[in-house]
Amino acid sequence: MPNLLRPAALVAVTLLSACGARQNPPTEPSAASAQASQPAAAEASTPTPPELRLPGDVRPTAYTVELTVDPKATTFQGTADLDLEVVKPTSVVWLHGKALTVKQATLIQDGAAIDVKPVTGGTDFLGFSLAKPLEKGAAKLRVVYEGIASEKDTDGAFRVNEGGDWYVYTQFEPIDARRVFPSFDEPGFKVPWQLTFHVPAGNVAVTNTPQVSEESGPNGGRTFRFARTQPLPSYLIAFGVGPFDFLPAAPSGKKKVKTRIITPKGRTVEATYAAEVTPQILGALEEYFGIPYAYEKLDVLAVPLLGGAMEHPGLVTFNSRLLLSRPDEDTPGRQRAFSNTQVHELAHQWFGDLVTMAWWDDLWLNEAFATWMTPRIVETWRPTWDAPVERVTERSDALDSDSLLSARRIRQPIESQNDIVNAFDGITYGKGAAVLSMTEEWLGRDVFRRGIQRHLKAHAHGNATAKDFLTALDAESGKDVTGMMNTFLDQGGAPLVTASLECGAEGSKVVLTQKRYLPLGSKAPGPQSWRVPVCVEYSADKKEGRVCTLLEGERTELALTDAKTCPAWVFPNAEGAGYYRMQLSGEAAAKLTKVGLDSLSRAERVAFLGDVRALAMAGALPASEALALAARTANDKDRVVTEASLDLLDLAGMRLIPEAKQEERARFLRDTYGPRARQLGFTPKKGESEDTRLLRGRLVRLAGREGGDPKLVTEARTLADAWLKDKRAVAPEMVDTVLSIAAGHGDAAFQQKLITAVRTEKDRKTRQQLIQALGGFTDPQLAKQSFSLILEKDLDPRESIGMFFGPRNPRTSAVVFDFVTQNYEKLVGDSPDALLPKDWAARMAFVGFGVCDADKRKQVADFFTERNARAPGGPRLLAQVLESVDQCTALKEAQGQSIETFLDQRSAPKPPQAPKSR
Repeated sequence: MPNLLRPAALVAVTLLSACGARQNPPTEPSAASAQASQPAAAEASTPTPPELRLPGDVRPTAYTVELTVDPKATTFQGTADLDLEVVKPTSVVWLHGKALTVKQATLIQDGAAIDVKPVTGGTDFLGFSLAKPLEKGAAKLRVVYEGIASEKDTDGAFRVNEGGDWYVYTQFEPIDARRVFPSFDEPGFKVPWQLTFHVPAGNVAVTNTPQVSEESGPNGGRTFRFARTQPLPSYLIAFGVGPFDFLPAAPSGKKKVKTRIITPKGRTVEATYAAEVTPQILGALEEYFGIPYAYEKLDVLAVPLLGGAMEHPGLVTFNSRLLLSRPDEDTPGRQRAFSNTQVHELAHQWFGDLVTMAWWDDLWLNEAFATWMTPRIVETWRPTWDAPVERVTERSDALDSDSLLSARRIRQPIESQNDIVNAFDGITYGKGAAVLSMTEEWLGRDVFRRGIQRHLKAHAHGNATAKDFLTALDAESGKDVTGMMNTFLDQGGAPLVTASLECGAEGSKVVLTQKRYLPLGSKAPGPQSWRVPVCVEYSADKKEGRVCTLLEGERTELALTDAKTCPAWVFPNAEGAGYYRMQLSGEAAAKLTKVGLDSLSRAERVAFLGDVRALAMAGALPASEALALAARTANDKDRVVTEASLDLLDLAGMRLIPEAKQEERARFLRDTYGPRARQLGFTPKKGESEDTRLLRGRLVRLAGREGGDPKLVTEARTLADAWLKDKRAVAPEMVDTVLSIAAGHGDAAFQQKLITAVRTEKDRKTRQQLIQALGGFTDPQLAKQSFSLILEKDLDPRESIGMFFGPRNPRTSAVVFDFVTQNYEKLVGDSPDALLPKDWAARMAFVGFGVCDADKRKQVADFFTERNARAPGGPRLLAQVLESVDQCTALKEAQGQSIETFLDQRSAPKPPQAPKSR
């Protein structure tokens, strides 16, 4: 599953989709209430349920499940037969089960039935008390039950109305298979599953394995029986039921497995690109791993409400907007997003599916590897996509996340369900991938690849731990990889490596020191050090060289033995491969800035720009110098360098600048970026590069929405009005940009047009674009009017809540905060009538990301501290929000004057030049 948890795009990236007319779902009983309705649950002495993990005295060896699923119904019925291995005698069998109503349970051992009594097990556990203890050996448990197909959730089993037809989809990772199956819902329980579905006429069922039979049922219904899976944990099981259509793709992999894209009815043409590239991607992955794809088929299923994608073997699921696009509306950005995500998901077929983590503390073995693998495959499959340079950008993003003291470790102990929920973050994905990239460069690509193959072959179809993987790398490389990597896996934060250049009679050397990087507003928790692979590039004697070391302890010296003269410059992070922030001191900084920057590779320039921003955030560099660098690189011909320089503009964010200086900020943006944005315009030109098309939207939006460039604003408003009447009036890749600018400078009349359109729009993609635009008004009164739509019954809140998660604007941050706090119970409260599931409650605290002063921080803390303590993943998320506010407040205090001075200088009228003499 790709990471969608970066705060700025946490939910907006999912572009949550809407059902048709909402029906209020029935109250979802907890497992406890479901069991309490059974007579047996009234026993005086109730066994104590587990708190987090199942006890391990009973293990599953196989599941056989029959489900009756009607997409038009709010419930489904199931019969689950569990083959069990009793490890030690016990009088109670604990499973996971959530919101399941048990109708009947039977247990057989040695051919004899044992009386079973359901017992209360809290919200996540199903207990079965036995009339006599089970003995060691085999047993069989049958549970007949009913569950919820929710219109409110996007986890477990949930229902979607698409084009007037109802569908049921599933999403189980991390801990929601228990909403559909009584099961041992932990990754360490990896066993075969066999599923059968009874569905109404006009529907089909799909799941992980090939269909083995189809039979007629009552009233035109059908029964679909599927082959038994290879060993899988519960979170990797998936299914869909509905009137699907299928687009065949070329057979995939060395085994030529059947490959299809599965879409809602009538939409197979939108899967054309996915069908073309999916077999190519799988083939590239097979070649890297040296192991054929292990599963019997490869279906890819479009799911309208899914957040991102999910790697179920044999049935990979994708958010429909990420997977599908009409060929005449497709864009380079959409195609790259799908392809990168598909590499990630199909890489999981080896890391995650074939070899599965033993417990959630090693989630990074799944997600960091799939994230790391994406640029590794794309760089050769699509070399023009700049994957190696994009990797450096993602490394910088991970370092930002890691700058928080409240950030997790990569390998964080799992002590509660909160820790499981929190594990799906930028640390697991981004930091994990960056540390793997650094390790690969340290060991060499061939050695690293052989270590991966050794690990996968040793643990195929089983479970593994970090120790297993690191042992494989140790053995293959002959180095202490475990010792190095553990310093990054088992502690939070990242090093700041400072390099100074010393030249003398005895030669030249670079002195390296390390300490934890911390931005302003975060205080060092105590001394920390890492074992850091560092490669220094330098130029001496009119040629470039590279020398590497493992920085251990606080300080080391690295001799530049091949440099006969003092180097013209040094750069202590070759290719941006190291997971650390870099600082040059003294003469080394001056030399690089003066003569070395143009000699750096593209990846190194991107790394350098990210580190300049980080140094300003830490108070080690005046913000004015970083902003001046942004201005100098504004017209760089290289897209990835330009985009990296745009990140420096965070130092001139609206939150950091007083209201009286906002116009100077806007003038700086339109003067610096407006000319290039106006030249690019709103319309792609025939024959231009994909890089130009990818850059256009970002630059035009920056100069238009934030810079207020009058020409761009006027044209955007004209185009927006035209698009509302004719969707062909704006290039598909520029629709969001046009609407964003028009809303940012929009009035009540334009807002009313959007509201009227969103209430009647049937196309999901268009409706989501309208909702996103409605969240972009900067006038507080208009913003308040937009947010009120979230409470309307005719709009699905899973979709409309996306208004909250776009770019923050200080002018509307108070409106957002007031709306959430005043409507918290309606949105995510304990009532069954709450618009959103409880899993959303923690995310409500994201409204605090718009805050940058101590008084408002207190308001956020006062309101959310108790509430987030009760929300899944809530405590750590709130801590990160509050620490981010502290960092912003400290940055504004320390760098505010530098920022204002820079803006004053940029906006000051330039003195007239004296006429040149003839």
